[in-house]
Amino acid sequence: MNIRINQTQYSTEVLSYLKVFYPLEKIEINLNHQPLYEITIGSSYIEVVYCGQDYSGEIRKRYDLESKKVDENQYITYSPKETIILKGMLYDLCSKVTGIVPTWGVLTGIRPSKLAYKLYEDYGQQYATLILEKNYKVNSNKVKLLMRIVEVQKHFLADALSLHSVYIGIPFCPTRCSYCSFTSHEIKTQGMAYTQYVDVLIREMEARKEAFKYLRSIYIGGGTPTSLTEEDFDKLLCKIRELMGDQDVEFTVEAGRADTITENKLLSMRRYGVNRISINPQTMQDETLTNIGRGHNVQTFVDCVQMARRFGFDYINMDIILGLPGEKVSDVEDTIRKIMKLEPESLTIHTMALKRGARLIQDEKTYRKLMNDQIDGMLQISQKIMDEAGYSAYYLYRQKNMIGNYENVGYCKEGYGCIYNIHTMEEKESIVAFGAGAISKKVTGDRLVRKDHPKDVKTYLDNIDEIITANKLFWEE
Repeated sequence: MNIRINQTQYSTEVLSYLKVFYPLEKIEINLNHQPLYEITIGSSYIEVVYCGQDYSGEIRKRYDLESKKVDENQYITYSPKETIILKGMLYDLCSKVTGIVPTWGVLTGIRPSKLAYKLYEDYGQQYATLILEKNYKVNSNKVKLLMRIVEVQKHFLADALSLHSVYIGIPFCPTRCSYCSFTSHEIKTQGMAYTQYVDVLIREMEARKEAFKYLRSIYIGGGTPTSLTEEDFDKLLCKIRELMGDQDVEFTVEAGRADTITENKLLSMRRYGVNRISINPQTMQDETLTNIGRGHNVQTFVDCVQMARRFGFDYINMDIILGLPGEKVSDVEDTIRKIMKLEPESLTIHTMALKRGARLIQDEKTYRKLMNDQIDGMLQISQKIMDEAGYSAYYLYRQKNMIGNYENVGYCKEGYGCIYNIHTMEEKESIVAFGAGAISKKVTGDRLVRKDHPKDVKTYLDNIDEIITANKLFWEE
């Protein structure tokens, strides 16, 4: 598929947005080939023309740039950027040509709640709602979801932003699930890197021990942190508690897979003050668990949750994924109702995202066709059950290549929203990161700067001195 555009500075956004309507197409900009869409951006207008032969409706959209200064709502003045106007025109035309009507309108970023929060602060709820629906073309149900999330989050974000969080990455898993594209490595492939990792990670943390003062939260993620040996897991938690002292903050371990959680690891977490853990079934269907390569069955998961409760954990999060291979709406409903019987304090409901590096991508065309017809129903039944159970949506994010172009939503019981998740999505505070694949974020006012760690474990281990030096300079600038 080819498009033609006369101003190349808009190319990246245009190509990204067209993938919403043509997810399986290779889209290029080539002035020498017949385009499917032709985009002209002049000094006073934008025009989009559909050049295909298989559509008999209106093929042209034109926008007078002078008119963007006049809002139909007389109570506010909101002037969208040219890129938003252009994407809005593509939304109108592509929706008619393809029959695909994106529920998130022109939004393609991973943090729509960040935009909603900013509009809410600037204009209030009523006009933030109007702007999202009119200028960004977001479906009214998604706007209502965003506004509910903003209402919950404002209580967590209202205090002075003088603290920060620490993220510690453990990029190992016992096996790699078929849908996974995260920074994680199967233990059996890592050899000495696996055995050396915690000692090098501790060395990095000690080099920046000041990062463990004045904390908002600590989050140990992965990969699967509990895939470490019991000895290394205890050693890591002991060092973290030594560095943070007696601070009483939200302290999360992404325990993840039930097949990696042992009594001794739970004891270590209790000993060093971990007060929030995630135990993630992904589904409560045994056949699916086998197909996607998880190392546990439903009963193993239930037993693990009950064991964690016996050890005194009173904040357990769970994750599930909508759109797993072979599952139907009825399977998702069954999964969530079974989870509700376990009464987790929070549940994050993910929509499948197909990314390079995941084995599932090999069957993408067939898989997308099957799931596009069902994913909306899965989301609807999910939200219905969570509402009935009294859980509130408290954070939301999106990923590229999500089935149906939908979203991931975190739900919680009252008072149990994860502080780290909220601040990660809203990017209002700094996050100091340690470990392979981790990303630090330095927030200064409205300015945010990122610093990546190497994703490859061996590269991280071999270059730890340079990484420590670079991080020191990054935080001192």
